Amino acid sequence: MLFKRKTATLAAETGEVATEAAEAPARQQKEKLGWFEKRSRRRRRRIIFEEVLGWILVPAFIYLIYLGVQSVGGIPKELVDFGNELIAMVMKGKG
Repeated sequence: MLFKRKTATLAAETGEVATEAAEAPARQQKEKLGWFEKRSRRRRRRIIFEEVLGWILVPAFIYLIYLGVQSVGGIPKELVDFGNELIAMVMKGKG
């Protein structure tokens, strides 16, 4: 191998300090996750993704509805009157 790390004995033979190889930090092994942790992380990622998607799509839908209403010339007067009647009936009750 071209770039193989020198061992302590080889370093001592060549005159290098042997403690450098001994003090080299050991690589940390990758954390093994159980199924519960994997599920938890997937759930957290999905919830964050849904929140971001909601913050983007809801205003876009509202804006598109606004553009649609403006393109037909606004809300018709009859529809406004019908909505007012419905609200009045709900507020009065069945009485």
